[in-house]
Amino acid sequence: MRKHNWKPNPYFEQLSAEITFRLDFRSIEYFAELGRPYGLCAQDMMGMYLRHIAGSGYKANLGILTLKEREELKKSLEAEGGLTLEE
Repeated sequence: MRKHNWKPNPYFEQLSAEITFRLDFRSIEYFAELGRPYGLCAQDMMGMYLRHIAGSGYKANLGILTLKEREELKKSLEAEGGLTLEE
């Protein structure tokens, strides 16, 4: 069996960015459970999961209006009778 010489990717810094954000315990546990069968920690599982979703082109339906949809709704309500939405 041939032994591989592992070297860090010299482009890693150019291909990624470190970010920090708060996440609720329930979500952390969800990713920890997803990663457990693979021997991955929650953080690594989140990274792989997000890369997979980003690569697939999936767009989540969060059940909230986009900024554009809110603006269109506001204009529509104002045109119908002077109703205004609070900002």
